[in-house]
Amino acid sequence: MKTMRFITVLTGLVIAAANSSIAAEKVLRLGFTALPTSKGNPFRSTATTSYTFFTALFDPLTQIDDQGKVHPWLAIEWAPENETTWRFKLRPGVTFSNGEPFDASAVKTSLDFLLSDAALAQTVARDIEFIAGARVIDALTIEIVTKSPNILLPRYLAGINIVAPKHFTAVGLDAFAQTPVGTGPFKLEEWSPEKVTMSAFKGSWRAPKVDQLVILALPDSTSRLQALETGRVDVATNISTDDKGRLEAAGNRFHRRNPTRVMVVSFETIRAGSPFRDVRVRQAMNYAVNRQSIVDNLLGGLTVLASQPAAPAVVGYAPDLKPYPYDPQKARALLKDAGYANGFSFVMEVPNGQLANDGAVAQQIAADLAAIGVKVDIREIDFAQVVRNMSLGNWKGLAMYTDFATAPSLDLMRAFIRHSCGWASPWFCDPTIEPVIAEAERTFDLDRRIQLTQKASQHYRDVAASLFLYPGISLDGIAARVTVWQPWNDNFMYHLADVKQGP
Repeated sequence: MKTMRFITVLTGLVIAAANSSIAAEKVLRLGFTALPTSKGNPFRSTATTSYTFFTALFDPLTQIDDQGKVHPWLAIEWAPENETTWRFKLRPGVTFSNGEPFDASAVKTSLDFLLSDAALAQTVARDIEFIAGARVIDALTIEIVTKSPNILLPRYLAGINIVAPKHFTAVGLDAFAQTPVGTGPFKLEEWSPEKVTMSAFKGSWRAPKVDQLVILALPDSTSRLQALETGRVDVATNISTDDKGRLEAAGNRFHRRNPTRVMVVSFETIRAGSPFRDVRVRQAMNYAVNRQSIVDNLLGGLTVLASQPAAPAVVGYAPDLKPYPYDPQKARALLKDAGYANGFSFVMEVPNGQLANDGAVAQQIAADLAAIGVKVDIREIDFAQVVRNMSLGNWKGLAMYTDFATAPSLDLMRAFIRHSCGWASPWFCDPTIEPVIAEAERTFDLDRRIQLTQKASQHYRDVAASLFLYPGISLDGIAARVTVWQPWNDNFMYHLADVKQGP
């Protein structure tokens, strides 16, 4: 009888200890608009959804903060040997979550893949086409050679996540996407269509403060907000500015990520018959839209008017440029001069639900343009279709609500790749500015590079290459139980994030 009583007590203690362990576990839960369509393939996309996701699993060689400063990450120091050769010293004592050591051969494996024909479909590979190759000097030194001088190489390495070399080589890209392995603070446990579960990688060089990370796919902002309010998630990404008061009244808080892109309406300026071939029409669009009203009434005053295609933290931003003023009378005069006194109509494709109040912004743009006789037919499409349209030239209309995206390098030249003659399916091409862009890309003089990029930025502003709206803002709701939340740009610093124990 005493034995049975002892066993019962012991069992109770074991159960209590187990329950205590479970209760002590910290879980951080996030609501995303979507999960990466390429799953754990870190090379497929640099879109915000992918970028914010992969910082939990992987690390690049460098990282860029909210002020645009480049920081050591997996690389701790670097210097050019000459205009096309750089040497990078790597962080010692770093391991991948499967136990593989991080070293120069791991960096070379990732770069070799991105420079191979097998990576032609990978967006990250297109970002580093200027790299010629890499050579291992010793275990913690890698040499990177560029095809032509590029003074901003360290910035572009912030976009290359380093994968576990043996695992990647053994299984190939497709299988690696199902079983990703990096040096980041978490490792993948389970992936379902609407939920990803990760566990803490305690051996990471930036070990996390929470034990588990759960990311839910919640497509619309209302569902993400409700999930935050009910405690289903701790961080709700991309919510509306309209919800700020509601969040704060419930004891939660509002976080605005640092803008790295400028939101625009891009025009089809090449297609025959497009009114946007005329610079006066494009300028009229910029004068016609009351962007200050949009910022104040639809975006809570949380951003400013765009004066150019670059946000303030981006290389190439020209601080002296001014936004187009709101002047519908001048807009009408420009349309008349261009032969459109009676206006015209066009289709504008808009991805709804990706950024704060983007649907409402599109409707206000249409209303302002209607006031000068220009009729806009808004057609909502999903973000994946926007990416395909821009890549393949499959626009159904003559305008698209999009951006000049510079992340992760925060270099305006990255955005010019798409918005210029050099794009595979261009919608804007101005040969007069192409020599300036080309010189900026190849100069090894940083001051000269900045000066030339600013010159190109001013030109795009002056010829109204797009309807420049505002630096895009991503707004996240943060639950009261989250004690630390400190992103850099769209890089969620998961190793710093912390929550109170319990629900």
